[in-house]
Amino acid sequence: MNRRHPSEATLLAYVAGTLPVPHSIVIRTHLAVCGECRETIRLATALGGALLEHAPPAAMAGDALERTLAHLGEPERSPAPARIPTTVQDFATGRWWCLGPGIRLMPLIRRDRDDARLDLIRVAPGVALPGHGHTGSEITCVLQGAFGDETGEYHAGDVAEGDEDLDHQPVALDTGRECICLIATTGRLRGHSWLARLVQPMFGI
Repeated sequence: MNRRHPSEATLLAYVAGTLPVPHSIVIRTHLAVCGECRETIRLATALGGALLEHAPPAAMAGDALERTLAHLGEPERSPAPARIPTTVQDFATGRWWCLGPGIRLMPLIRRDRDDARLDLIRVAPGVALPGHGHTGSEITCVLQGAFGDETGEYHAGDVAEGDEDLDHQPVALDTGRECICLIATTGRLRGHSWLARLVQPMFGI
């Protein structure tokens, strides 16, 4: 089975640091299990370093030195984790909320200043999510099980991407295990059914 990867544009945005934090967490989770994408990241980082090395120097702000010195001695704000989370157990530290029969949601990062959020979703085998569209981007990494939609099938470790043009109805495949996914979204869902429109304001999705 061929693994489904993030787009090159998404990987380059990850390297450049321009992805919203929830989306970066999803990509980082995929990178932990995908050597091919780690190699792409390595090459992109090396290329970026070479371009920066040969770029013309840019003028610094007049108070750059003073602002830098003012931060000396401050504690590190975001120390690197000892291990990158990759499993359901790593992420599932909150409460599961029922969205419907066989569908559970665990909010991990509520909507932030980039209008982005991060969630775990757990769907029983054979259960379909309500059909919906999107007003922003969506990046999904499958942690367990598998699902299918109009764009194909996605299994553990795979990444699915969508944008404003995506209208779909994901269905958890009957693999004998629940399908559990880590999902980062920007914007809101456009629900096609009364159920989807009902849960949107309740959970902010």
